[in-house]
Amino acid sequence: MDNQNNLVRMFKNQVVVSSVQLAEHFDKEHKNVLRLISSLLSSANKQRLSKHFFKSNYKDETGKNNTMYLMDRDGFSLLVMSFKGEKALKWKLDFIDAFNAMEQEIRNNEHQLNTDLKDKLYNTSIKLEKVKILHSRLFEESTNQSALLNEKRAELLRYKAFRDLIIAKQLENDSAGLSYDDVDEIDNRIFGEID
Repeated sequence: MDNQNNLVRMFKNQVVVSSVQLAEHFDKEHKNVLRLISSLLSSANKQRLSKHFFKSNYKDETGKNNTMYLMDRDGFSLLVMSFKGEKALKWKLDFIDAFNAMEQEIRNNEHQLNTDLKDKLYNTSIKLEKVKILHSRLFEESTNQSALLNEKRAELLRYKAFRDLIIAKQLENDSAGLSYDDVDEIDNRIFGEID
């Protein structure tokens, strides 16, 4: 299996094989493999075929840049269909197994990523629900505190009004002072009668 994984690789989220590898494993000269690919790509089906072959380059042992192609499973199948012999059949099967193994590995990784993502989303939703509950409690406490504060402000205003009316009544009566009935009348005007 390890040998199979070396036959293919990932390129732009696709499993591909290079024309260099293909030439090497099928005992073909790379220039002949390039010629076959060029022939395929110059056919009447060029547009359909071009999505299976990706022009690239590689450096040879001298450091010179050379053209190569990367091909997906379908491009590989179309190209090697004409290769004959027992050795060619063995390499076709090896490459097909390598494509299958890599694609299965990708599916397994995607499944694991989906499972991990679902777990993270679930945990995040629980955290968000806790934050929502906390926010609701804080809002309720804030509302209660605000109501209590408003009530205390109203009470303070009533006491100030009570004090001001007592002072005004006292000034009105000048030196006579306030009677109990005067204070009771002011109290009832400010706070209302208590049953």
